[in-house]
Amino acid sequence: MGLKCARKTIIIEADPELQDGIKRRLTEEAKILHYAQHRHVVRLVHSYFEEDEEKIKFALIMDRAEENLHQYLKPGKTPSNQWFGCLISVVHHIHSLGIRHRDIKPSNILIKDGKVLLADFGISQMGLGKTMPTTNLNRNSERTREYCAPEVDNGRTRGRSADIFSLGAVFLEMLIAHAYHVYPDGHKELAKMLKPSPQDPSSYAKHADDLRKWIKGKFNLIGWQDIILSICYDMLNPDRSLRPLAEELDSVWSALSATSKPRACSCVGETPFVEQSKLIEACKWGSMDDVSRLLDEGADPNTLGAIHHAAARGSKAIVQMLLKRKTEIDSRNPVGQTALHCASRNGFDDVVELLLQSRANVNTGDENSQTALHGAAAQGYGNIVRMLLEAGADVDLEDLDGNTAFHFAYRRHHSDILSLLDDYTSKAK
Repeated sequence: MGLKCARKTIIIEADPELQDGIKRRLTEEAKILHYAQHRHVVRLVHSYFEEDEEKIKFALIMDRAEENLHQYLKPGKTPSNQWFGCLISVVHHIHSLGIRHRDIKPSNILIKDGKVLLADFGISQMGLGKTMPTTNLNRNSERTREYCAPEVDNGRTRGRSADIFSLGAVFLEMLIAHAYHVYPDGHKELAKMLKPSPQDPSSYAKHADDLRKWIKGKFNLIGWQDIILSICYDMLNPDRSLRPLAEELDSVWSALSATSKPRACSCVGETPFVEQSKLIEACKWGSMDDVSRLLDEGADPNTLGAIHHAAARGSKAIVQMLLKRKTEIDSRNPVGQTALHCASRNGFDDVVELLLQSRANVNTGDENSQTALHGAAAQGYGNIVRMLLEAGADVDLEDLDGNTAFHFAYRRHHSDILSLLDDYTSKAK
């Protein structure tokens, strides 16, 4: 049987002087899709530009699936309870690579041979132009806004925490479909909550607070369904800093599946590794010998995410090896973080010291305009905060929400960090 594929074409009208830059960005986004490969990510088969003098046309060829999750959320339909674990697994996977999906919703979760596949990453959500889908997956542009997080609805960046909010919305609908026999009015009540009047667009973001009150007060579920409901409540938090991380969800789900009905993802099929992925995995797991061998065999030391994973793991020797191989010290992963961000947020003093000695930019902001100081202050790493301040970290820099390092330390009750920041500010004056 031949391979069945679907094509998605992105059409962009742009000034000829800007086209080369836009093409480079599209190519990089396609590479990210390739790096994201996983047993629950739809496979990218090929990508190419079509010839057109007036417009940019970029085509993505992917595996085709005949169904999507939206078709399993109607009254009387029941999605597999294993799909919760599969979706947590794949979101944890892409987030661990520094990749965010940016458009999680039921129609972007395909069903093929009983397996869920995350599809249609936000390659078309770059603000560069409009897209023309050439698949038959019932895309509905209004539904994108329905599932987006509050910060996205307000025009801010689509970070990994925004993915968690959207996944929480999807999980709530999956749970209501599962609990139909004990709570048949769930579908209607949820629809009313999301769209209180005919004039209102359906939106989880605009009604997040009311939804969470409804979740707490209306449902009467037991066992694993009640635990998932509690997880949904946390995932739908309007404050993105208080939502659980994908890795935390993965840990909770693994513990739950060991004692209850829903299972952790046990789908067969290993993720095939391209050469770049092999280097990332070696850096991710701190395998010094493998990193050295792969670099000797020609792996690119500037592979997207390699130094970031090494820094996040605290592998000083690997970071040092990559820097000696001319890795760009301030290179950014797909969410705008540098190696200094990763080491600072994970509490690895020796890696932070190495990066600062190697002249890493201490005030670089990620996609949320958060610096390494924001991360270290939020996590309560006093020694790292001190090193960053001595290296010239700006205590007054604000993220996209207007938060400085002071705000993060205060919110997490790190009084020692607040004292450090106050002392530094006083000395600076």
